[in-house]
This record gives sequence, structure tokens and C-alpha cells, in this order.
Amino acid sequence: MKKLLLLPLLVWFSGCVNQQKPAVSPSIQTEPKPQTSPQIVKPDLVVAVPLAIKPNPQSLSELSDVWLRIKAQIQIEVPDNLEVSQHRAFYSRHQRMLNQVAVRAEPFLFYIVTELERRQMPVELALLPIVESSYNPLASAGSPVGLWQIVPQTARNFGLQRNDWYDGRKDPIASTKAALDYLQYLYTNLGEDWLNAVAAYNSGEGRVLNAIAANRAKGKPIDFWSLDLPKLSTVYIPKWLALIDMLEHAEKYNVSWQAITNQPKIGFTSVKGPVDLNQVATLTQLSLNELKTLNPGFKRNNTPPGEQPLVLPLAKMDLFAENRSQLRSINLADISQYKVKSGDSLGLIAKKNNTTVAKLRVLNQLKTDLLKIGQLLFVSKVSNNPTSTNKQTNPKKSISYQIKSGDNLWLIAKQFKVTAAELAAVNKLSKGSALKPGQKLMIPDVRLKSKPKGAVGQQNQIYIVKAGDSLDKIAKMQKVKLADLLKWNRLTTASPLQPGQKLQLKLVSGSS
Repeated sequence: MKKLLLLPLLVWFSGCVNQQKPAVSPSIQTEPKPQTSPQIVKPDLVVAVPLAIKPNPQSLSELSDVWLRIKAQIQIEVPDNLEVSQHRAFYSRHQRMLNQVAVRAEPFLFYIVTELERRQMPVELALLPIVESSYNPLASAGSPVGLWQIVPQTARNFGLQRNDWYDGRKDPIASTKAALDYLQYLYTNLGEDWLNAVAAYNSGEGRVLNAIAANRAKGKPIDFWSLDLPKLSTVYIPKWLALIDMLEHAEKYNVSWQAITNQPKIGFTSVKGPVDLNQVATLTQLSLNELKTLNPGFKRNNTPPGEQPLVLPLAKMDLFAENRSQLRSINLADISQYKVKSGDSLGLIAKKNNTTVAKLRVLNQLKTDLLKIGQLLFVSKVSNNPTSTNKQTNPKKSISYQIKSGDNLWLIAKQFKVTAAELAAVNKLSKGSALKPGQKLMIPDVRLKSKPKGAVGQQNQIYIVKAGDSLDKIAKMQKVKLADLLKWNRLTTASPLQPGQKLQLKLVSGSS
């Protein structure tokens, strides 16, 4: 049986490591094994498993690189067998893939490593998402999804939310908690062997439990290497072990691990939704893509209703705290779902729902215009629909707006029902342009609408003259008598009309 080794006591000088591993690992004390199945286990009841020797947090924090931090605490013995050797050779030939892994892992690796340290779990588990998803939180292999490739049943067992707005399996922070809770549970219930736990994480607890029961009945050891398990369902073990070995002996295998600073990269806050992520991005001077990279659990460009956790770059936390009072909730009534039918296209769906193809692409994060029958799309309705039988929409007109303290492009655009991009374009501003109190902006495309036609005795209505209008045409269109229109506005049939001129449309009993 290959057992876990003692945590090496290491002294680091000028980035070099001297490691000594004791030959025997001590017994690990845990609480009695729970009898409950994973279907009903509660994350708060999962037993934390202490390492044999706690690392010195101060010495670990002095390291320059998170990969070195993991290397300094390696405790799992890697056998030199054919399967591990084959996977080492594969990774050695794919240095570019390891570089991409480092880029994706950079925001989250420090958090995951320190969380493993806090729980006193093997830090080598931070390499498992390389095997699972190449550290891509949006990775999907059918049922398994996210950084840790969590299946729906595990998500339910360990409290990950999944709905039309959010998938906790794609949230690197929430999914890390669920994955580590699950691994701790498996370790406690599968012979206190971390390889058994990782094997069961991918192949299922039942398969490993049955193999353990069979070995116990025959008086055989129950460590991973002694169990009779199908190779296809445990292939992740040699892949994971190969990565551990290659991190510990990078020079030997001629690979490099792209440095990730040994410092926290992200901070944690919350927002009371639903709020538009575009607004959050503006208030923190981030692009929407940068914000969604840190919060990939959100399915839409806005957060769900209620209080929601939010991840931001650590350097942006103070800026968000200063500006969070400017956040404005959005109206959920403006967003609906549409199921794609045979013959549908984005253009046709946009026309049906009074929106634009561009908005459909953004709202649904579409990378292609190809649609599948039955696919659900989020649709953002366009307000102020100019085609209505019960209201008269008047010409677009630009007006001036004087900036007040606390204003920003997003808030002003929202107020006047235009986009921040349109507002920036008409005023020749960039997205990050600073606004000063007292500065004047031109607001494009403000629609001035007359009040809807009502019953006898309703207050006066106003009609704004458009190019090509005549008194007779206006009277017929508004279903009033020409004589009344002239009388209410003190005009004659020869009176000239000017575009933009306001006419009163007073409704009286008997008008037709």
C-alpha cells in the first residue's frame, strides 16, 4: 500500500527547494464515519481531515509563485508506473496547454490553494481542475460542468444553485466549496485514502465502495492500488499524479509552469439584484468580459433577484465600494423567454419581439447565429414601440442634459432610454471618459409622446407637427373636426405649420 507521506519540512533559499520525505505516514485522526449517503449529506457536517504537519503560513507567504506554494507542500507519493509515465509524456508534449491553464487559473488558484490549506486537505487537489476542465469554468462535457466538472446530482447534494439566471457549477468560488466538501466526504467514507476519494469523485462512490467491500471480504488492503476498478473510470488518477510529479520535478521532465503571483487576486462582495452587469462593469472600470470571466456563473448580463455574491479584482474593491450606491435595479418585466421554432432566425425573432439581433446576441451570449429548435432565448423588449394603435409617437429630438454629482454615462443613458454607446458617440466621448458636474451632454433620440386618447372630459392633449403635416391631415388622423382644431389653436385654414409646432387636441363631447 502506498500511503500518504508526511508534509516535508522545507527551507527555501533563492527559489530553491530541499525536500526530505519520511518513510512512514502517521495515522490520521478523524471523526467516526457518517452513515448517511451523499444524497442527504449536508456540507456543514463534512469532516475536515488534518494533515500530518501543518505548514508554516509565514514561510509559504514568502514564496513568489503559487505553483511553488503547492510544490512546497506535496505529500502524495507518485508511483513510476506505465500509466503515469504515459500521461507525463503527453503533458510534456503540450507545454502550450499548460500555459493556457495558467492563464485561466490565475484569478482563482491562490484562493483554491489557501482554501485547501485552511481545510488541511492536500494542496495537490488544486491540480485536479487541470485534469477535469483545463481550469475552464465554462467547460461542459454533457452532464458535468464547470471548473470541477460537477454533475447535477452532486450540485443538489452540496447546495449549488441552478436556475434560469445562474449555474453554481460554473461559479469557481461556489463550485470549489462544493467540490472540496464532496472530496472530504468521500475521503472519510472510502478508507481515508485520497486516491480513493478522487477515483470516486469521477467514477462514482458506489463503484469504489463495492470494490472496497470485495477486498475486505477477501482480507485484502483497501488502498486505491489494491482495488479492482475499471481503468476507464479511474483514468483521472494517473493524469492527476503525472501533473503532481511534473510540478515537483519540472526540470527533470522539461516543462515550465507559468508563474502566478503568490498573492490574492480577487475580492468578494455582493449586489442586490437584479442589476445590469454592464453597469457594474462601468462603475468598476472593467469591461463586461473581464467581469464575466470572474463571475461565469451568471447566465445573463444581469444578476438574479435578491442578494447575490460578486467577485471583483482585488484592486477594484475600493472603487466599487465608492460607487455601489449608484447601482440601479432593472425591470424584470422587460425580459422574457422565447422558444425557437422551425424556420426561426435571429432576425425573425428580433422582429417578432420588437428588439434587435445585436441585443439578442449580447443577452444570450451567442457565439454563432445558428439556432436549434426548442432552444430558449432571453429577449429584452424595446420600450416606446412607435407602432401603436392607441398612441401617437412624435419625432425624435435631441435635448441637453447638465451633469450632476454622481452621474455616469450608464445612469444617464438609462434615464433617457438610450444606450451608453449612443450617448458616448453623440458627445464624442470614450467609454471611460470622466464626467464633471455642470458639464452638458446632448441626449439623442428622446421620444416625446402625446398622452393616450381618452374619454370625454380628459385634459388637453398635445400634438407635435411633423414635416408634411397639414391641418386637415392632423384633424383626420386625430379624429377631431377641423373647425375645432382651428378654434382650439386660434388658427385659420391659411395658417402655416412648422415642424415641431405644438397643437392642442382638446376632446369634447360629440367629436368624431
